Amino acid sequence: MLEGSVVGWFNLISNIGFPSVVALYLLFQLEKRLVSLESAVEDIGEHIEERNEQDESVRRGPKSKKK
Repeated sequence: MLEGSVVGWFNLISNIGFPSVVALYLLFQLEKRLVSLESAVEDIGEHIEERNEQDESVRRGPKSKKK
């Protein structure tokens, strides 16, 4: 299996060039990290929204709940 992937890489390099293959590899790696970072930022945003809602309910106190 390793031989097939190595041959594939050599064919790709010979067809489009080494710098292009490296650039494509780095782009795919960067995409994976960006997806991970995006989900982490969304999670943080949701956590901040929940925290703000909790803080607002604490600030209002029991008086505003009776209205």
